[in-house]
Amino acid sequence: MKTRDQNSAHPVRFPFLSRFLTALAVVIPLWGCSSPRDNAWDEFARWHDGAHAQAQAGSLSWSELYKQSFDRLTALPSSYQQDRRLENTVLLLSAARKFESNEISAQQFALQRDDIEAQLQARLHSSPTLN
Repeated sequence: MKTRDQNSAHPVRFPFLSRFLTALAVVIPLWGCSSPRDNAWDEFARWHDGAHAQAQAGSLSWSELYKQSFDRLTALPSSYQQDRRLENTVLLLSAARKFESNEISAQQFALQRDDIEAQLQARLHSSPTLN
């Protein structure tokens, strides 16, 4: 004859198991919410923010920032956003080289940079999709 413990489904011994399985059922579908493409853009944005801060602080040249940005952008999945950012990066690299060779002043470079970046943001926000 079996004891009561042998016949039960172990509700007392494993109360955490049902909570864990419920939580897992909620979390697993969420793992698919961010695509590899989104993750790649998030990673690029984090890198760009840090590199941009280094360029502003003078520990990274502006032209080096834009060269590295171009390289990283070309490694990202093809998209409208990639096209627009590559196009603007080329313009920014050209302006940075002019600034670093003293063809334009720091103020002129800042104005050009701000203008190019503002145009990029306007184009990205006016597009039907960022991909």
